[in-house]
Amino acid sequence: MNRTKRGLLIAAIVLNFLYAGLNIYFIVKDFIYYKPEAIYILSIVYDFIGLVGFLISAGLLIYAISNGGTQFRSRNSYYLAAVTISFFLPYSLSTILLIISLFISDIVWVKPIDDVYFGDTDVNANKKEENVVSDKERERKIAKLRELRDNGTITEEEFKDELMKLL
Repeated sequence: MNRTKRGLLIAAIVLNFLYAGLNIYFIVKDFIYYKPEAIYILSIVYDFIGLVGFLISAGLLIYAISNGGTQFRSRNSYYLAAVTISFFLPYSLSTILLIISLFISDIVWVKPIDDVYFGDTDVNANKKEENVVSDKERERKIAKLRELRDNGTITEEEFKDELMKLL
């Protein structure tokens, strides 16, 4: 999970808790200020369902991003369950954030600065020669390593170490 998606999910969690608090306020307001009429009881039930939905959605999102996002793309996707629940919640900005996060890729497309090639400048003069190894040269080195291993010049462990360096 990349940082943008994680930030959107954290913002959605915070908004879900804020909306839950707002629903608590509406429930308390309806109990205190209004007579127990049918329309206000329906309003209280509606606010209570919203409260439960926001808390469940926030809990699922917290679990989805916990442990470095290991639960994010699991078989039982808590993230998608939270998105589904948020579709049914009233006046939710967190739903919009979750919809946006659905379309953000999990792949980080920006390479670290060490892997970036700046053209034929002095910065990359050494990196260009060190990092670029042709396939034929690699195959030649692997064949040479196999030959050394078969002759007994190097051990199996040394062969594996050198092979990993080439690959």
